Amino acid sequence: MWKVLVVICTLGNPCTLFEENPIKWYSTEAECLKAADVKAIGMVKTFQDFGYHIDSEAHSCLYVAQNNEA
Repeated sequence: MWKVLVVICTLGNPCTLFEENPIKWYSTEAECLKAADVKAIGMVKTFQDFGYHIDSEAHSCLYVAQNNEA
């Protein structure tokens, strides 16, 4: 299963790694990457709305093997 990861770096602050909470699991990487893109765009907008200057942003997906997967 795949989960979304988003990293946002704001000017004057350390970069921060975000995961969805609660974690949403995606069955394919493509589905996860689409969700990651939407999530990252929304998060960047929210940070900007609160007055933060975004230095950089990155998003991706991480594969995590589940106990029931062979």
